[in-house]
Order: sequence, then C-alpha cells, then structure tokens
Amino acid sequence: MNFPISRQGLEQIAIVLVVGVVLFGLLALIRWRRGDDWRRFAQSAGFLGALVALSLGLAYTVAPNIPTPPVPLTARFAQNPTPDTPATVAAGRALFAANCAICHGPQGLGDGPAAFTLQPRPFNLQVHVPQHAPGELFYWVTEGVASTPMPAWKEKLSDTERWEIIRFLQALAAGKAT
Repeated sequence: MNFPISRQGLEQIAIVLVVGVVLFGLLALIRWRRGDDWRRFAQSAGFLGALVALSLGLAYTVAPNIPTPPVPLTARFAQNPTPDTPATVAAGRALFAANCAICHGPQGLGDGPAAFTLQPRPFNLQVHVPQHAPGELFYWVTEGVASTPMPAWKEKLSDTERWEIIRFLQALAAGKAT
C-alpha cells in the first residue's frame, strides 16, 4: 500500500494552512484590540496550526519523497487536446503497452521487466500522474526526465500519440482503465 500523497503535496497543504493560521491570528488580534470576543479566531488559528504540524509530520515521516523535475511555466498550462473517450483511452493503452510498459509495467506501477535494471527505478504512475497537470506529464513524455532513464519520445511518437498515452494514464490512475 502506497501513501496516497507525496511529501511535496503535504508541504503545499501545510503552506495553505499556514496562510489560514496567519489570517485567523490577525483576525483574533484585531478583535482583541477592539475589545471584542477574539477567542473563536484564536481557536481556529490554533486548530489550523495543529493541522500544519500534522501535515508536516506526515510529510517528513510517512509520505514518499517524489521530487518533481523542472517544467517550463508554459508547459504546465497545456491541456490535453484529445477527447476523453474510450477510444482515446484504448489507443493510449496500446501505445503505453508498446512503448512504456517495459519500464513502467502494464499497470504503470513502475514494475516492468526492465525496471529492476534502472536507477532510479520508474515511478508508480498511478500515484504520480494525479499529482501533476496534463501539460507537465506531456512535457516529461516529450522531453524525457533529466537524471533518470526516462527517454524523450518526441522523435518516436507524435503529439497526438503522446497525449493519448497521458489520457490513458489519467484513466488508469482514476481506476477507469485496467
């Protein structure tokens, strides 16, 4: 069983919660200065502070560390132009089986026959894919991932074929493809 969120995801949650702590702390301070009842805001800030501690505690003890390779800002906002249909998912499944399963395994778990010879080992895509924007995934499939055995596929697969693979991986991670 894999932990459902990465260290980086929990760190981002903690950052949002810290903003809440600061906001409720400021509201409590303003209410206190006005002579109003400030305890409810202080309790909210304290509760959010406890959630920050829990989030960071899980991040640095239980959650897997999945460093994110750099992606150009413009790539993050690219959206998948292929339709979200069973035909597209099936085409992506066939392309994945022919090109990617040797390393990532047939279910994208990072357990393909070649995975054990690679350093670092391929990611579990069922965990990794939902944590990233489609444009980021497309960029990594297109350009490869630096410092890993992940090759660039821009010369072998067309843009449409790469997007179909991503559509399949999203369906696989969502439990809609097997």
